[in-house]
Amino acid sequence: ANDSLYTLSDLIGKVVLINFWATWCGPCRMEIPEFNELYNKYHDHGFELLSISITDTKKQLNDFLKVYNVDYPLLYGEAKNIDKITRDFGGVYAVPMSFIIGTEGSIIKKIPGAILGQYNPVLIQDIVYTIEKQLNLFGKDIK
Repeated sequence: ANDSLYTLSDLIGKVVLINFWATWCGPCRMEIPEFNELYNKYHDHGFELLSISITDTKKQLNDFLKVYNVDYPLLYGEAKNIDKITRDFGGVYAVPMSFIIGTEGSIIKKIPGAILGQYNPVLIQDIVYTIEKQLNLFGKDIK
């Protein structure tokens, strides 16, 4: 895929789910179908999902994408940059870990561990509720 640079300040007004993960992490891989679903349902309404690998190179991510279907951006960076980003989020000591950034640009939810609807439907409902509330989508029919 093309290299793009994402700047959080450019995403003000959107709801952004930032997911820290790695290709070697089993639970991280299990989140992908769930994330694809959220992304495909809400992206046109102002939802962005950025998955930041804490260790992978561009080549590792490209190889991964040959096997896994991922509909949202997978980001990577040099170790020192990733380290700075994780520190900005208060430290990411285990993956997966996700954060939801509200439309005003601040963290409104921190989600340690995998987001897996089949094991934790309440968590998915909570995330959907948060996204819809932030984007004023309540009561609207979203395909």
